[in-house]
Amino acid sequence: MISHNHKCIFVEVPKTGSTSVRAILGKAWRPHLDLVQIKQLMETSWTEFGGRTNRIMAALYLLRPEERRRETGRRQFESYFKFGFVRNPWDRVVSLYERTEALQLRNEMSFEQFVDWIEYSSATCVHSSPHRYQLDWFVDANGHLLADFIGRFERLDEDWAFVAQKLGVEKKLPHRRENPKTHHYTEYYTPRTRDVIAAKFKVDIDRFGYEFAG
Repeated sequence: MISHNHKCIFVEVPKTGSTSVRAILGKAWRPHLDLVQIKQLMETSWTEFGGRTNRIMAALYLLRPEERRRETGRRQFESYFKFGFVRNPWDRVVSLYERTEALQLRNEMSFEQFVDWIEYSSATCVHSSPHRYQLDWFVDANGHLLADFIGRFERLDEDWAFVAQKLGVEKKLPHRRENPKTHHYTEYYTPRTRDVIAAKFKVDIDRFGYEFAG
């Protein structure tokens, strides 16, 4: 999401505390975009003065030469503070399985079947976000990091306090919407399913140093 009031861009990786952060920064016009998509949006659409809330200005903005629009959006994108959060992949998969909003699969399949679904479904699936590396939200096509700060869900309050101080907003996050898990995430896994997730999200595990039960 783009917050012009706070001059920042928040990368909403699903199941990493986005609901709590949005409660402070505001609702996204188009949620869960990665930084490449946000950059493209800012380079082509009327985002300079507040997004698409004014349809007339949005239409007039498109009359500007394309290169001028791209340069305006590029400068804006580079000047805004870009941040987001990541989560232990094994824990995040459990949270996706137990989610109470949007796509609810726990009533349709076992956790083992859900892990197999994630393993074999592609990023072109209609619900692609569970199958993507979290790192994908923060890098360009060449793997270059576009974010200024990537925090951890495991220390969300602490890392949010750092972001909040930088943005000059409320340092205490509101109550986070939590899935009704009754067990620690490690209890959901068998040795096989643990290894499936380790292989599927090796990029995130290696990049962010996550461990099972870590």
